[in-house]
Amino acid sequence: MFLMKEPADYRQIKTGCGFSLIKKSHAITNPVRHFHPWWEILYIESGERTFFYANRTLHIMAGTFLCIAPGILHRAVNPEGEVCSLYNVYFADDGIPLSEDNPHFSSLIPILQKIDPCIALLPEVQSRVTSLFSKMGLEILSAEEGWQEMVWAYLSEILVTVSRQKAQAGVAVQPSAEMNGHIAAVIDFLNMHYTESVSLASVAERFGLSASHLSRSFKEETHFGFVEYVNSLRITKACRMLADKKLSVLEVAMQCGFGSLTQFGRCFRSLTGTNPLDYRKSTL
Repeated sequence: MFLMKEPADYRQIKTGCGFSLIKKSHAITNPVRHFHPWWEILYIESGERTFFYANRTLHIMAGTFLCIAPGILHRAVNPEGEVCSLYNVYFADDGIPLSEDNPHFSSLIPILQKIDPCIALLPEVQSRVTSLFSKMGLEILSAEEGWQEMVWAYLSEILVTVSRQKAQAGVAVQPSAEMNGHIAAVIDFLNMHYTESVSLASVAERFGLSASHLSRSFKEETHFGFVEYVNSLRITKACRMLADKKLSVLEVAMQCGFGSLTQFGRCFRSLTGTNPLDYRKSTL
């Protein structure tokens, strides 16, 4: 029998559609991984959340829709007292990215690519999108006849609805106005030079800061440690290069700025949960 009321929380990692759907009514935890090789949708139904995306910290509120491209560094951060309810769609089935050969998914990729990464939905659009997520979840949980087609239809309608708002009156969420100007400049510099020999001391000297001040301010603004952030950028690039399969693992490590294969392997596993060779095999 069809479920008449959507549960407050559920986690459907293997939906049978090739993507995962998660609903949380009390989201306060940080994700383990800071980037991944698949598209992700995050919709804040209520509450608020601090979110680091690409190179800026955002404070997002109810009705915010995030469209996160593969390989983009991001992290949800929940300061004390900050709670939200949300829907998450990962275009991956139990950690395996959904193939672009999937006819349903292939039709959505152009829409995903043109939506602003972070957009504040208008009130009337929020109501519609929330309803569509709820209907999609109920279809997955009920698994009645024809449910997969309905799920893809609802997901398509969500993305088209958000895309149309952007074309008409969308509001792209901007970086937090409180971000320290020095740290914003440091982030931009690191995003350009992370494959080079960059250290906390050298970057602090370049921007006229003490190493201790830079370390403390960087953590406060981004919620990443300095070294953690640089290594995350390097591993993101390494994932793209490993999938290309033209270079050896050692060549990938060197070109991404790591000093040794051991350091590369350790950082890679800590951020992706696997080793470089296994990751490469998974992309075959």
